[in-house]
Amino acid sequence: MGAQNNFLIEDSYAIHTAIEKCIQCGTCSASCPLNNYMDYTPRQVVSMVREGFIHEALKTKTIWLCSTCYLCAVRCPAKINIGEFMTALKRSALKNGYSNNQLYPKLMETYAEYINKYGRISEPRLMMKFSLKTSPFKLLKMIPFSMKLLREGTLSLSLEKIQNIEEIRI
Repeated sequence: MGAQNNFLIEDSYAIHTAIEKCIQCGTCSASCPLNNYMDYTPRQVVSMVREGFIHEALKTKTIWLCSTCYLCAVRCPAKINIGEFMTALKRSALKNGYSNNQLYPKLMETYAEYINKYGRISEPRLMMKFSLKTSPFKLLKMIPFSMKLLREGTLSLSLEKIQNIEEIRI
C-alpha cells in the first residue's frame, strides 16, 4: 500500500496478512458461495488492495456480500482469514464515506445496530428495519407470506437481549 492510501485502510492485522501472504491461488474465490453475485472475486479484491487500488476495492459490491462464513479461511493454503479481511474493508468503507446510497452498507449498519443493542439479531426485525430505511413498500409485498410463516410458527418476532452484551459490542 502506498503511503498516500494508508489513511483509507485501518491498521488491520487481517488486511496486512492478506496482502502479504496471499499467493493468489483463487481458493477463496472458488470456495465462496456468493461469488456469482460479486463484481470482483475475493482474490481480485486482495490483489486490488495489494496493488494500491484501495478506492476501487472500497467501492466494490464484493466486500458487502461477504457473509463471513469462513469457508474461504478454512480452505486457504496460506491460512488467510478473508472474512476478517472483508470485514476490515467494510469498516474502512464506512469510515471513509464509501457507503452512501448503497443497500449493502445500510444492511450492515442495521445488522450492527441489532448486535450492539441486543447481542443477536432477529431476521424478521432486521429485514423490517432495513426495508423501512431503503424501500418501505417492499414490506407490503411481504405481509401475506410473513403472516403465513407467523401462523405456522416458523417466524418469530421475539428478540431477547443477551447477558454481558458489552463484551461483544462492535
